[in-house]
Amino acid sequence: MKRLFIAGTGNVGRNLVGLINEYKPDARVVAMENRRGLIQSPHMTATDQEMFLLHPERYPKGEVEVDYDVYVDLRTASLNGRIEMETYRQQMESGKSIVTANKSGLANYWPEIMAASRSTEKPILYEATVAGGLPIFSMIRHSAGYFPVTSFRGIVNLTANFILKKMASGSSFESAAMEATKLGIAETNMDDDLSGKDSARKAVILGNSLFGKNLRLSGIDFSGIRRDSISNGMLLVIIEGGDHFSLRSGVVELNDSDPFLSMKPTAMAAEIGFMGRAGISISEVFDGPLETASAVLSDIIEI
Repeated sequence: MKRLFIAGTGNVGRNLVGLINEYKPDARVVAMENRRGLIQSPHMTATDQEMFLLHPERYPKGEVEVDYDVYVDLRTASLNGRIEMETYRQQMESGKSIVTANKSGLANYWPEIMAASRSTEKPILYEATVAGGLPIFSMIRHSAGYFPVTSFRGIVNLTANFILKKMASGSSFESAAMEATKLGIAETNMDDDLSGKDSARKAVILGNSLFGKNLRLSGIDFSGIRRDSISNGMLLVIIEGGDHFSLRSGVVELNDSDPFLSMKPTAMAAEIGFMGRAGISISEVFDGPLETASAVLSDIIEI
């Protein structure tokens, strides 16, 4: 049975703990930490976890002394990813595997993190870093892994596209943003979503993982949404492979027949092209903390 250390207990972390307790996979939580506290025990119960989630300040922070196998990173992304990169290297060198929903480390330090994974022979899985619960990496790995990916086009940021679609239907920017917050699909601070930085981080991870690149966030151009964004526009990541590799992360105007325009404002979707077989389109009608947590759990089970 894999022993888990969960770092970060926001909405995704709370849902992950709930899923583990409900479905009882071959894994158990032995440590949880957030900015306010730390709980650890090789025999932690669901009641212990619930009390920590309600009152983390009652559990003083300190060194993690309990042994564990998998470090689960659900922390808020740092600005430049250095904290994440250093954490992952330390964890791997200590014999731990990594499952992460945190994009910043991989978007800024992919070569260093993957080099650490190879040298320590410890895996890092990151399904939840792109498009929440939409199974992009695991689907390709398990269902189409023999065929090289040639193209990717996808809706990978829910907040920005929810606002764009609501604006296209007549809502103001402010009311659309407020609705996204009330529905729980947007953070209180939407700066990374609206500026396009969140999508750009995901674009880097997609380019590196699916196309074998070593991109960094600092080396790509990206754009976000504005109050005067085009009515048929969506914030997309578009990547073309081959000899003329290109990557774009920004608002794209779509024609009326584009399937992305007919999807609900809460949808995530991707179209993936392959060499040697037909392309695959996948989508989900809603993506929230539960869906993201399910992607994290899938990675934990795979490890």
